[in-house]
Amino acid sequence: MKTYKVLTSSLLCSLFSIVFFISCNDNDDFPNLVDSENPENTISTPCNFDLSTITANSTKVIDCVWDLKGETITLPESVKLDFGKGDIVNGKLVFTGDNNTIDGRLLNSKLEIEGAVKLKSSTFKFYTVRWDVVEGKTTKEISLTNRKNINKSIEMVKRLEGTVFELGKIDAYFNVEANKINRVYHSERSIRIPSDFHFKMNDDTFLRVQPTHFPSYSLLTTYVTDNSTISGGNLIGDRWEHNYSPINDIAGVKRDDHGYGFLIWIIGTHNSTVDNVTIKNASGDGIIIHSKTIRTPDGLLVNGNRTSEKITIKNSRIIESRRNGISVIDANGVIIDNCEVTDTGKGEQVYDANGSKIFSSSGTAPRYGIDLEALRYVNDNGTINEINKIENITIKRSKFKGNEAGDIVVYTASNVDILENYFDKWVGTFASNTVLIQKNTFEARDPNITFGINVNSYTRGGNELNHHFTITENTITGYRNGITLGGTNNAIYKNKTINCVTGLSLGDVSNSNVYENEYVSDLKVSYGINAFPNSIVENVNIEKEYIKVTNRPLNLRGINSTIKGETNLLTFDNCEFYTSSKNFKVHIKDSKNLTIKNSKMNTSIEKINSTNIIEEGNVVVD
Repeated sequence: MKTYKVLTSSLLCSLFSIVFFISCNDNDDFPNLVDSENPENTISTPCNFDLSTITANSTKVIDCVWDLKGETITLPESVKLDFGKGDIVNGKLVFTGDNNTIDGRLLNSKLEIEGAVKLKSSTFKFYTVRWDVVEGKTTKEISLTNRKNINKSIEMVKRLEGTVFELGKIDAYFNVEANKINRVYHSERSIRIPSDFHFKMNDDTFLRVQPTHFPSYSLLTTYVTDNSTISGGNLIGDRWEHNYSPINDIAGVKRDDHGYGFLIWIIGTHNSTVDNVTIKNASGDGIIIHSKTIRTPDGLLVNGNRTSEKITIKNSRIIESRRNGISVIDANGVIIDNCEVTDTGKGEQVYDANGSKIFSSSGTAPRYGIDLEALRYVNDNGTINEINKIENITIKRSKFKGNEAGDIVVYTASNVDILENYFDKWVGTFASNTVLIQKNTFEARDPNITFGINVNSYTRGGNELNHHFTITENTITGYRNGITLGGTNNAIYKNKTINCVTGLSLGDVSNSNVYENEYVSDLKVSYGINAFPNSIVENVNIEKEYIKVTNRPLNLRGINSTIKGETNLLTFDNCEFYTSSKNFKVHIKDSKNLTIKNSKMNTSIEKINSTNIIEEGNVVVD
């Protein structure tokens, strides 16, 4: 049975207590019986010939076991070694000249190969028994050998011009622990996927992280590669078995949160794909995407640095990551398509008697399904040191459920499209721009969730860093606020909020257009458009809105109350305002500088302590 483990806070003791029960059936993760596929090498009869006598331009079918007994055999040119269910072991083959081939079914951990030779077929099938990879639960030392041996096989296949590396029925642990957070260091300790290479798993492939007490790891990496593919299979982290004891890494950095265990780390990679992979139980992030190293402060890639470009993650499942499902730190061009990102970051944070965090298998911040967070520094004057950049991201046709902090945070990114997804929490922002949120379905899993979509205002040095959001054709059901709107140069149109306590809430927002949205609710208490107290709403036009709620269609309090002068800042034009209770009016209090015109309503406008409120051409209907 799976549990979230947390430490009790009294007397700084080290006892563990169970705070959440997540699943009663883990048979898919931890099968009781390891049953690997049998390799195709079935003949055990010793060979009665000497390959040192083979001649040039010849083909030899290996239909016996050729034991080299530690010797090195040099072969002439144009030799082809074909597979006849036999084997070659315990030595080295050196190929000379050109036009040499060897069948991939003859490769194994006990055979070294040198010289100009390539595989007969570009597709290679990996068997654990041929590469001394031990399956099932094992020791730290054996799982380290597992990792070294699978890398040895990958390197040999790549060198012999193999392009497809197939893994079948496998269930094995790999020691990939890393005692500092560094891209090269992580890659050296991971299963490394090279360029122009398809790492092809299937449903029966389980690659697991050997449980560790170190604060970080990467199970698979693509480090500065091109045209790599990772497909199929199950990548399983050590979240539930990890030792979360406090630790300083070898760089001397305190890493008590243990939040940097990754199952796939994509580093400075171009034109690469993750397809139909199940990624589960990372102690940190399921997938993380980064550049080779940090950029110059003005965001340039110099001295051989590269970001990750043209990355596609599709048809995959990222489940129960402890920190984030997918983190993008530096990239230009990422597509996330038809994925499921679920149950990220669950489990309550606990504290000791002094109020200090105690880290355990429970989630650790940020705890988002997808976090688009370029690490950068904003100066007091509003300029940005862009040591990371995120650009041109598309997230589409995916499902987000049960993610603790939220589904997507567009924290610091540009040119992001979020299309046709399903969410049960929210999409949030911090300081991003040029974001399209279109044709998504939001259904709050809890009626107390604050909002479905949040566009906040974030200014530095007089500059608004959250701008140019387009939110359109979304359906948002069951939130406290369907949409909260701040920032500048935004367009919000043709959305529908259903049974939200408030359909649209206005914060500090400027130079924006809101039109043709529909806000309907039959909740006991519900409002159409609200405003946060003391909000500055400047040059905002709200047109052709349809509101039918149980309480106030408009509930505007404190809008522009600190503005000097009487410039009209907010306009409602050609809207329909309806309330199911005639006791509630269009309510304007402690506000100034707004116009309501050419609109229909079944109630009246109530103005309290407000100035420069213009009414023109409005009609009250039954």
